[in-house]
Amino acid sequence: MNTSHENIPEELLTRYLSKTATDEEIIQVENWIAKSPENKQEFTDYQYIWNTTKSIHDKINVDTNAAWNKVRSKMDERQIPKNHFPNTEKQNLQYSRKLPVALWMAAAISLVIMASGLFLFLRKNSDSQYLQVATTTQTIEKILPDGSKVFLNYNSTLTYPENFDGDLRSVSLQGEAFFDVKPDTAHPFIIHANGTEVKVLGTSFNVKAYDKKPVRVDVATGKVEVKKADSKILLTKGESAEVLSDTVKSIIPDLNILGYKTKIFDFHATNLKDVVSSIRSGYHIDLRLSNTRLAQCRLTIRFEKEPVDATLSVIAETLDLTVRKEGQTYWLEGSGCQP
Repeated sequence: MNTSHENIPEELLTRYLSKTATDEEIIQVENWIAKSPENKQEFTDYQYIWNTTKSIHDKINVDTNAAWNKVRSKMDERQIPKNHFPNTEKQNLQYSRKLPVALWMAAAISLVIMASGLFLFLRKNSDSQYLQVATTTQTIEKILPDGSKVFLNYNSTLTYPENFDGDLRSVSLQGEAFFDVKPDTAHPFIIHANGTEVKVLGTSFNVKAYDKKPVRVDVATGKVEVKKADSKILLTKGESAEVLSDTVKSIIPDLNILGYKTKIFDFHATNLKDVVSSIRSGYHIDLRLSNTRLAQCRLTIRFEKEPVDATLSVIAETLDLTVRKEGQTYWLEGSGCQP
């Protein structure tokens, strides 16, 4: 990641602050600082962040370059846009265009040791602190400051304040998560997802909000309001909605939408094309049909917390198919099903 400020790389600032810069680099940084008041202020900001995270550097004895490279290879630079949350009287939310590299480094070092596929980022401003949990190749359950629980799917990011101090409990989601919100009628819980607002008081529901795809909400318990622009809908238990452009509309519920969390799949005369879609999403695998004739095969069966190989074997046996694995791809093969 090569980023710069006023013709100075962030990596150079990091080396300067960590006292690993060469004599030439030290002169380069100090000349840059002296060049303008703006540069001096920016350096002061970087120095503050570096000092607040220094304890992490001091306590962890690892190869920082190797740790940083490992994390960098697994994530894109994440940005927190200024309009991530709505403005309210009691929320003074300010965001920079990105997290400084020193802070990324501190988070990276600690989290490489903790687990692969999960990242935790901190961003402190003058008023409060925001936390960001991001998954890549694993799921994670997170308990929020109010006691609400969030189960985050693969390739998802949740941003939330360290404390819910205002009238609203606001969080932001990119990706997919199941929320079990702790009831609090005085403080509504609001999720901001790709321009859509999901508002609840206390309930459980799933939100799917990946980039360039419609936002989808499925309610397990209670009531949920889904709003986009001037369009909104109130959902109750067992109901679902999808957001297309600026319109929110009811859709047919998907009984297996929570397969990624529960590993429970219920199929009732379901065509094999839809079965494959559910299994693919629930187990995070590449599963394909060898020919289009198989798509309309029908399956009635229930799987509950079965390993993926066992699940595929049962499907194949039931429909007189075979399973073949080629690299990371599973294939269901056969000539078709009896009409």
